[in-house]
Amino acid sequence: MTKGEGTRDVPVLRDGARARVSVRWLAIVGISLAAAAAIPLDLLPWLRGPAPYPPEWQWGYRAGGPARPLTTAALLAAVVLALLAATGARWAQRRPRAAAAALLAAATTAGWGLQLAALERDPAGPLRTLMARALSPSISSYHRAAVEEGGDPRALLRDHASRLPALRSTAKHAATHPPGPVLFYQATVALCEGSPALTDALLRAADASRRDSQTAERRAQRAGGLLGALVLGLLGVLTLWPLARLSEALGLEPLAAARVGLLWTLVPGLVVMSPALDAATALPVAACALLLARASRAPSRRSVAIHAALAGACGAIALLATYGSVAFLAIAGGAVVAWASGEPPARARVLAASALAATITVLLAFGVPAALGHQPLLAMRTALGIHRAAFTLPRSYALWLVFDPLDLAVFTGLPVFVAGLWALRRAIRRAFVAGPLPALDRFRLAVFGGVALLVLAGVVRGEVGRILIPLMPFVLVSCVVEGSSAPDRDEALGLGALLATLTLLIDAYWLA
Repeated sequence: MTKGEGTRDVPVLRDGARARVSVRWLAIVGISLAAAAAIPLDLLPWLRGPAPYPPEWQWGYRAGGPARPLTTAALLAAVVLALLAATGARWAQRRPRAAAAALLAAATTAGWGLQLAALERDPAGPLRTLMARALSPSISSYHRAAVEEGGDPRALLRDHASRLPALRSTAKHAATHPPGPVLFYQATVALCEGSPALTDALLRAADASRRDSQTAERRAQRAGGLLGALVLGLLGVLTLWPLARLSEALGLEPLAAARVGLLWTLVPGLVVMSPALDAATALPVAACALLLARASRAPSRRSVAIHAALAGACGAIALLATYGSVAFLAIAGGAVVAWASGEPPARARVLAASALAATITVLLAFGVPAALGHQPLLAMRTALGIHRAAFTLPRSYALWLVFDPLDLAVFTGLPVFVAGLWALRRAIRRAFVAGPLPALDRFRLAVFGGVALLVLAGVVRGEVGRILIPLMPFVLVSCVVEGSSAPDRDEALGLGALLATLTLLIDAYWLA
């Protein structure tokens, strides 16, 4: 696989068809501004999903907007836009790789801050609101299960499969997931129990120390919930690194790849869903795809094996977080295989790496816990059965064939998704033209095809704006990348400004 093969697409803003570009941008801006006008007044309630809830899923609406202004969030979004503008600066052009790394580092801080600032809409303040979400048995029940199950990880693994039916009534999210998220919160609570100073610092930062003076054990539990939520948010933002590196592996120039990473920090699903396990899962899924892409160009069998082993480890982490990672990893891996399939040596390497990575994923995610007393297959069947009975069967299959893609479009970002439909249309047209299909088109068609198959399967009905966050990095790449230098600075700024606007409006008026 040569780097040039992934760059056969003509850059969007330099394709010589100004009328088409104008129509494209008219659609992007028009649809984005229409949504921006509709959200505050809830003029299009179906944007939030079908009613009534329950059983169908609909995001809540906050009439009148947030209790507190989102000033800090707006400033941090402006910082990200300034970083996007800086990708076109002369100093960045002189040393593109170093500049890209510096801009991504700055965006990591700004993006994490944006997640927290998005919670300033509530009177309790960002950290206290974040802690309340982590401790909630309905919003995020993993901490609740960790406290109920005690602090013995071996006992949790041993009893996990048999305890799932009981968790259905007290911790519904934990009842449909592997033990990984509960083990994670057990670890953060244990860390706070072992460090009273850390507990005091976290509770004091959340303005919860004096007001919630309870037993040392309860204080550590609350602080552990806040610590876990902060870490999950950071992991979600850190996805910008493998996303940018994957974009570069697909053929983008360093600064163009950095722009894709910067845009990730403005994606509505990432910003407004904190603390979301789903956002944290995006990191190992993206890292797995990056390692497989690098394996396709590895210079030796040993290098292929090393990349595959690391990809397998990332896959195992994702699978320990959520059983849905089976689909996420399959779609991500399939897209990389499609991208690399244009050249036989690269195709052989990536297929071998994928097979080895899948084997290692299963061994680590199922074999190691089984050796510690867990019953992974029984737990998976039980958890998926609970999910099917509680969240899938009560909802209409036909209804969600329409609303799942809409939910994905809204929370990936309408301007990005509209741009993606234009790119997808061109890719489909090129697929029927004689000659080999460009590598980026193969990647794009595999991503959209995988998402379409997932929707048609009907296993996810509702809450796609949260559940499919691990696929949003690949959707983002597929939507905005067409050529080695696209998105260019101006296009990225335009998309970023529209993304930021819609993200802040969703955060202000929708209850996620």
